[in-house]
Amino acid sequence: MRRRSVLHLSFVLLAAACRRGPPKTASQLIAQLRSPDPGERREAADDLRMDNGVPAEAIQPLLDAISVEQDKGAHGAMMITLGKSGVPEAKPHIDGALPLPDKDVRRWAARALKYWMIATGQMSPDADLPSGWPYGQPGYPPPLPEERDDDDDD
Repeated sequence: MRRRSVLHLSFVLLAAACRRGPPKTASQLIAQLRSPDPGERREAADDLRMDNGVPAEAIQPLLDAISVEQDKGAHGAMMITLGKSGVPEAKPHIDGALPLPDKDVRRWAARALKYWMIATGQMSPDADLPSGWPYGQPGYPPPLPEERDDDDDD
């Protein structure tokens, strides 16, 4: 039974990889930042965030794209990728998202800030951060209140 589930999982992962196709070049991903599909723009931003950083030629197109991005998820992916780049121009986009009331946007901004601080040498990659960081730290907004799950009233 266990072998069957491992084989099934392997098949599912292989099928997902095949659907995506071969890896795209940085030029293709940069062009994809202008796609009419927000999912494709988000995927492009995610894929531009590589193990060795962000391609230099992608920085200005990412800055241009994030300035006009209306989709929350695509905007978050672009912000995180710009954070990983460590460029100074990314910081205003990150700082502007930290105080917003949307919990997803704040979570993405915190991740972008962490990547930005690592890329600029202000934080160690293995830093042990408190839960909810950076909220409640000097210069950052307080943590958002925990969401109540009204279904637990039974």
